[in-house]
Amino acid sequence: MSRLMQMAEEKAHERSITIATYPAGQDMVVVEGRLVDRRLKDYYLVTGERRPAGEIHHMVVRLLIETAGFTIQDVEVDLVSVPRDECAEVGNSLDVIKGEKIAKGFSNRMKSLLGGIKGCTHLVTLLIAMGPAALQGIFSRRAQKSMDMQTLIADQARIKFFMKTLLNTCYVWRDDGPAMKRLREFIDNLQKKSGDR
Repeated sequence: MSRLMQMAEEKAHERSITIATYPAGQDMVVVEGRLVDRRLKDYYLVTGERRPAGEIHHMVVRLLIETAGFTIQDVEVDLVSVPRDECAEVGNSLDVIKGEKIAKGFSNRMKSLLGGIKGCTHLVTLLIAMGPAALQGIFSRRAQKSMDMQTLIADQARIKFFMKTLLNTCYVWRDDGPAMKRLREFIDNLQKKSGDR
């Protein structure tokens, strides 16, 4: 058993975030994110009100994303359960993200657009988790067919965009790492072979 979990007492709270991607035509996907908070013991609000254990937040965000440029075309918010009636007033707050791209800086952009009194911290948390998951979903959708490498290497702008979606996004895809070096060599070899034809 984990040394930290040996110190842990009975669980008090549980949060789950699930994100799924669905094809929606040729160049679109719907990404659905769900955040659920459960309090596992009766609790008191800061106002002194006693509440029973159970679901305190259950929020769903659906994004329609154009897959060529990772652009958010549309958004839906479903507030299944929230702790206060006022929470329902933030349902339309995500409309401002229509037209935003899921790219480097996405998390900071979402905080800037929706943070503080402009929105709901839980919706922002869910959106920030949805960004990289949406990219994984789009890449998973694309990977269901073999990639047309000739089309990729024929378009320098597409290569640049593709590389930018990976470069320095994590330790593995760091600029000076072996994975990025192999990818660059692979693309260079394809371009040389294509130029020889």
